[in-house]
Amino acid sequence: MTGTVARRKWTVRRAELALGRRLRRMVFACTRPFGYLAFVLAVTALSASAKLLGDEHELGYFAARLSETIRRYPQVTHRGVQMAWLSWLLLFAVALSPIDPIASRWDEVVLAAVALGLLWRRMLAGARRAAR
Repeated sequence: MTGTVARRKWTVRRAELALGRRLRRMVFACTRPFGYLAFVLAVTALSASAKLLGDEHELGYFAARLSETIRRYPQVTHRGVQMAWLSWLLLFAVALSPIDPIASRWDEVVLAAVALGLLWRRMLAGARRAAR
């Protein structure tokens, strides 16, 4: 009789472990996109601080070199950039929908201007690379 009780406890323990693993996978699946987005925002903030401080300032010099090093490997930032565009798309869809929390049309204009500015910059960067 004690053998079945011990075996049953072991089965319950396995079920608890399996449930814990599934729960942890679900939590990671839900929070991972926010981590990608935070990473891209951090790299963008690093680039912005490098430009604002300039190479003359030690922190600006360091931020510029670190940002260039990270951006040299696009496979590192690829997922984060995808999440940034997905976030922009969701924000734009909410801005166009009837449940828009901001009553004016300026939120759509700002979101469209940000997207156009980023696409313009990307096209100019591609043209500069082709000219070299």
